[in-house]
Amino acid sequence: MAEVYRVEAPYRGAYRLERLTFGSGTPTVAVVGGLHGNELNGLHTCNILAGLLSHVRLQGTVHIFPAVNVFGMDQGMKRWPFDDRDINKAFPGNPEGSVVERIAYALLEASDADVCIDVHSASPLMRELPQVRVPLSGREVELGRAMDLPVVWRRAGERLDPTGLVGAWRQQGKAALHVLGGRGATLDVGDSRTMAQGIMRLLDHLGILPVPTDTGNTLVDTTKAHVSYTYGSVGGFWVPEVRTGDRVKPGHLLGKITEVIGGGPLEEFRAEREGVVVTMRTYPVVHARELLVRVADPVDK
Repeated sequence: MAEVYRVEAPYRGAYRLERLTFGSGTPTVAVVGGLHGNELNGLHTCNILAGLLSHVRLQGTVHIFPAVNVFGMDQGMKRWPFDDRDINKAFPGNPEGSVVERIAYALLEASDADVCIDVHSASPLMRELPQVRVPLSGREVELGRAMDLPVVWRRAGERLDPTGLVGAWRQQGKAALHVLGGRGATLDVGDSRTMAQGIMRLLDHLGILPVPTDTGNTLVDTTKAHVSYTYGSVGGFWVPEVRTGDRVKPGHLLGKITEVIGGGPLEEFRAEREGVVVTMRTYPVVHARELLVRVADPVDK
């Protein structure tokens, strides 16, 4: 483990940005977790990956940054706790700027690689089926599909803003993938394992692993045009009737909003299309016009 950046902090000693490195030579891959302190699945994914890589001899180099925002993690906060800034909106950073800008700059410099992966959870209110988000076309689509995660979501302009880490990598000409799964503020062990195995399959695809990996199970390879969004028109208590990964057909009951006190029915929601539930509201108290469910067309066989 190498310390790639350090800065003194007002409590708990110094902040340290740590990097784990496995293998040597090319190609090179960088995997980042914990940009948001309350998204623990990225941290656990990185740690699972580190455990797997410690037992093989690689034909290339993998750099892993498991926990960027460690002070946010201490507090269960998404943002940097001292000034409430989002590190993932501070790129490309500034070596002479605020602490958040200096961390962003150091991370961008230290994560220089041929292929870069930023791993996240959903918000603490939502659960996402493990997925990789890529542009509509180009090499990143090939790389994302090689991960064989449950969802490949091709999105126009996905994370191209250079103030985000994925956008900053792409500004530098790197192939950058945005991976996320599970729910924020919790540890979803199964989702973390799924994402780590997807990264292992990508390393196999790149020729970094000396032995082939097991195949995954892509359920959905989609674009926004093939995803239906369900929003409530009233506030109340959300009671889901499906889970992420479930297959549904038109008319399938997705869930309902009831009165918070008494549980009387207010609104129910049914699937508009055949597909797979890829996003689910998990926190039950909702306001009007909040996202409840996303359903995506299944991959064509």
